[in-house]
Amino acid sequence: MKRILLTGGGTGGHLFPGIALAEALVQLDVACPVFLDHDKAMEQRILDETSFERIRAPWSGGGRIASVVRIGAALKLLKRERIDGVIALGAQPGFAPGIAASWQGKPLFVLEQNRVVGLANRFLTRWARKVFLSCPVERQSRLLRSRGAVLGCPIRPEFVPTEMPVTSKPELLIFGGSQGSSSVNDVLLEVAGHFHQPDRFRVHHVCGPGNEEGVERSWQQLGVEARVSPFLTDPASALISSSLVLGRSGGSTIAELSAVGRPALLWPYPHHRDRHQLKNAQYLEQNGAAMVVSSDDPRQIAVLIEDLVRDVRRLHEMARCCRELGQPASAYRIAEVIAVHLGVEPACSVQPQVNNITASGEEVMT
Repeated sequence: MKRILLTGGGTGGHLFPGIALAEALVQLDVACPVFLDHDKAMEQRILDETSFERIRAPWSGGGRIASVVRIGAALKLLKRERIDGVIALGAQPGFAPGIAASWQGKPLFVLEQNRVVGLANRFLTRWARKVFLSCPVERQSRLLRSRGAVLGCPIRPEFVPTEMPVTSKPELLIFGGSQGSSSVNDVLLEVAGHFHQPDRFRVHHVCGPGNEEGVERSWQQLGVEARVSPFLTDPASALISSSLVLGRSGGSTIAELSAVGRPALLWPYPHHRDRHQLKNAQYLEQNGAAMVVSSDDPRQIAVLIEDLVRDVRRLHEMARCCRELGQPASAYRIAEVIAVHLGVEPACSVQPQVNNITASGEEVMT
């Protein structure tokens, strides 16, 4: 069986789409996925829960110069491990293996989760067979228009289109990213102090490891019914149970929200140079699926949350708009395109069902 290497930044935003795509490659009998392990803490925690083969990256450190120097080591790695293709998941760790694959005449695929193409992915586009886009991106080059395919961001199969929960007490799901965010925690607890009717809804706050006791105590003092988790062991269930989501707007988060179909207040991380989280959030807002939190005033944010929680009709309309953007079968659609470039016939001519949701049979230009 063909062996395909997946490599990218060591964050949940890169790893979870990679894992979802790897599972689809296995289910369709397209290739044997192999993850390049950079010995990062997040990689260890997430990849340890899978059974995929991992190989240690033969380098350490970072920087643009280091990425160029690594190409020689990557050439040897691909040859030694009998790698037939590379999937770059984003960020610098995909650069050297991607270039090495191209130099060896092996297919390179690029996965872009955000509406703004990252620097490493933008550079790799010129050598890629296909660039898989989660949504239409801004400022497409002619090269990207010819090689890009908007097939969605691969997500885990448990994220499926689901109707809004029927409940007398809606749940607000709060999270700050794959590792939590102390800034989100602090601001939201300040926001909660301005709620006029804190008993009208409950909260599920994902606060990051080590913050649980203080955050839970703060919610109790504010009179808000709250469940506090250091991280989500079952993020799909938490999302499905929620009536409104407040969090960051990374590419995989946007994909999961739209696959399930939940209204959101999106609070983009403000310190990325390319502001890609803001662009992601604006894409949902422009399509009626979310609102972007643009104010730092706790009083204004509190009013925004309470107004939405009370407006059931608007929540349901936002949820419908969000579901219309969802592409829950994207991993299988991408795997089928990869199969074409690897010269492999997928085991299933029809995409398999994903938790009772049949993947779209839409024709893809390859």
